[in-house]
Amino acid sequence: MTGILLDRIGRLWTGVERGVVTDAAVAIVDGAIAWIGDAGADPAADSVACDDRVDCGGGLVTPGLIDAHTHPVYGGSRLAEIAARTAGRPYGASDAETGIGATVTATRATDAAQLRTAVRRRLRGWTAGGATTVETKTGYHLTRDGELGAVALLDELRGGDGLPDLHVTFLAAHAVPPDHTGTPDEHIDASISWLGAAAQQGADACDVFCDEGYFTVAQARRVLSAGQRAGLTTHIHADELAHTGGAQLAAEVGAASADHLLHVTDDDARAMADAGVVATLCPGTALAVGELPDVAALQRHGVTIALGSDHNPGMVGTTDMSLVVCLGVAAFGLSVTEALAAATHGGARALRLDDRGGITEGARADLVWWDAEHEGAFAWAWGLPPRAVWRSGDRIV
Repeated sequence: MTGILLDRIGRLWTGVERGVVTDAAVAIVDGAIAWIGDAGADPAADSVACDDRVDCGGGLVTPGLIDAHTHPVYGGSRLAEIAARTAGRPYGASDAETGIGATVTATRATDAAQLRTAVRRRLRGWTAGGATTVETKTGYHLTRDGELGAVALLDELRGGDGLPDLHVTFLAAHAVPPDHTGTPDEHIDASISWLGAAAQQGADACDVFCDEGYFTVAQARRVLSAGQRAGLTTHIHADELAHTGGAQLAAEVGAASADHLLHVTDDDARAMADAGVVATLCPGTALAVGELPDVAALQRHGVTIALGSDHNPGMVGTTDMSLVVCLGVAAFGLSVTEALAAATHGGARALRLDDRGGITEGARADLVWWDAEHEGAFAWAWGLPPRAVWRSGDRIV
């Protein structure tokens, strides 16, 4: 076997029990981590041959970052609405002129080729910030053909040159469509009826916006249960705008993650921990709405934390997960180690991916060499740039 040797790594932040290894080297063979040793050592002594060597110059190498919550498939712009909100205008929900409804209207009007180009361009932004895996939601068509088309688009972009690996989440239960003339339950019925086709089209997961002004716990339970029957991993937008019981529902049905959780309680955290539900927190959104989750309660009960950018057209525009790590430190009070763990191992747990999130022999070779010599730079640089990014052993940056 031949591969790539990353040599002269000053600090190898493994994200696993091994901790930080100084003066290290890592060999990549067939897309996986085949060997970890001392800088300058020859992996051939352990029957690992490398015909390419990258000198990391004493720099920092970590696992590829994982963004566990994004909404990248959309058309149009809501910048004027965002500016108005900074001046006191309330956030809109599903009407045709503001909020999700405005993006639904714009996305439906966007040519398919233009939408594909826009989504591909956005996805490149994640790799530029050191993300190698990104959870990507649909949810801005809210029709059968549009939502399934968004799944197909994301599935087509998997493994593309310069793009992160994609975890595709079907979010037809994002909101009641702005042109819907029936009841919310009728849209839930329709969304559920599309789940099987979404799984066949390439969706990995489903999600539902369970919150005040969106869908109830009873409606969300139906979506998540149907998604599980369709073989999909389940996520839920929970307790973001008010405390409505979404986190408790996630624990009840065994969802992979409950996301946002700005109104999470101690009892919610206990239930999530007991059920193994990951808390996916989005610091950009928390800062935008001026409400922070009770991170201490989640940590006290041992809930695994993941981080997400919540990139979407109406609230958060960043695709830079290194910035999200920094915001996790600044806004949530996480240590750099805790924030990096949330953006690697935690994200892998949230997406139920057991082949990444840490640097260990046999894991996927998702690695980032950063323009820094210590992980403390994540709390200082406010968007630390990578020098190189490898996805399954392929250099994509």
